[in-house]
Amino acid sequence: MRSILEGELQSVRDGIAALSAQAVDATARAVNALVNRNFDEAREVKRDDKAMDALRYDIERVCLAVMATQQPVAHDLRELIAASIVAVELERCGDYAKGVAKAARRIARCDSGIPTFNLSDMDRLARSMLERSTRAFLEGDVQSAQQVLADDDRLDQMYNTLLAQATDAMANHPRHIECGMWLLHAGHGLERIGDRATNVAERVIFVATGELTGDLNVHQPGQARSLH
Repeated sequence: MRSILEGELQSVRDGIAALSAQAVDATARAVNALVNRNFDEAREVKRDDKAMDALRYDIERVCLAVMATQQPVAHDLRELIAASIVAVELERCGDYAKGVAKAARRIARCDSGIPTFNLSDMDRLARSMLERSTRAFLEGDVQSAQQVLADDDRLDQMYNTLLAQATDAMANHPRHIECGMWLLHAGHGLERIGDRATNVAERVIFVATGELTGDLNVHQPGQARSLH
């Protein structure tokens, strides 16, 4: 029975790894499309989102089936519960990448020459957080998960910088207003990917300790944030 459970857990882990890789790749392609005003690449990101949706539901189904048939306890049960939640977080990252790709298409059409400021830096940090939080989950690495939590403030600060720079550009050059709004839409999507990576990191701590402490400030969709 233990060997069957281990096989099912590994299947779930493999799915989580694949879903995270897809989210990271979609984010990179969406930002690249925006920076390079590549309409066709941005459209491909939207098309590929359906595969991420399907994988998320596959992971959730496996988690539910294993809990129903294998009756896992303690650490194994926490891992399955957390994995079903992590799958949702990763799929939502794909949705945010799709939102960045939408911004890329709009900016490609209305291109006013507005700079992208620190958007590429935000992209690198957001993707790094997502990759590291997923790896921490798969390896049960609490220390790495805690580093992701610490990096969330940096990404928030970077978004605030983008907000100030884009707002200034729109105020001084009205032709930038439409593109500037879409640029901020993209930046907000990257900031939210960082929030989702933070949620994944918090699940690492839950699996290891069995505790969800209130001071971790889990970020939920639509929850107001103090920095913006």
